[in-house]
Amino acid sequence: MGPGGALQLLVFGAIHGDEPESAELCRRYLARLREAPPVADVLVVPVTNPDGLARASKDNRRDVDLNRNFAARSWVATHPPGYFPGTAPLSEPESLAIARLVDSLAPRVIVAVHQPFRCVNWDGPAAELAARMSQACGYPAVASVGYPTPGSFGACYGVDRGLPVITLELPRLVEEADYVACMQALDYATIWRAKP
Repeated sequence: MGPGGALQLLVFGAIHGDEPESAELCRRYLARLREAPPVADVLVVPVTNPDGLARASKDNRRDVDLNRNFAARSWVATHPPGYFPGTAPLSEPESLAIARLVDSLAPRVIVAVHQPFRCVNWDGPAAELAARMSQACGYPAVASVGYPTPGSFGACYGVDRGLPVITLELPRLVEEADYVACMQALDYATIWRAKP
């Protein structure tokens, strides 16, 4: 681990199985890190919803939106169509595994890769990081994706726990230039430190 025993950066993709390019960006970034290891410790998990990805379905095999299944204060059982949050927070093995990973490794920065909004969204004390990543990739930095996200990863770890959480949203149609630009943005996250 890095200084102080904490992981600098955790990056994960494909929490929604219908966002395959999020997994591809993670795979490419992981391959690049193997060729040129960063100065800080980084963990990349390309796919966090393997069943959904295999079916090209946003939700997991039990039709749960994993990004509404975290133990955030905002978690609610009521939901619009297509956003079933599960029977309880962390009821799904995939979200539970992510939560245990964050709790055990205590990353300083977390980046969840999504599609299709083409932006750098942040939760917690990450506005400066979002601005820097926005400069690196050319996507706008936004405080909101435009609709509520109760029980989301960002709500749990950014809003409730005060960790720097970035949601890096690729566009729906991803071009080679998007991968290159977003890997530059991820590089910046490997060196960023929150101000005390």
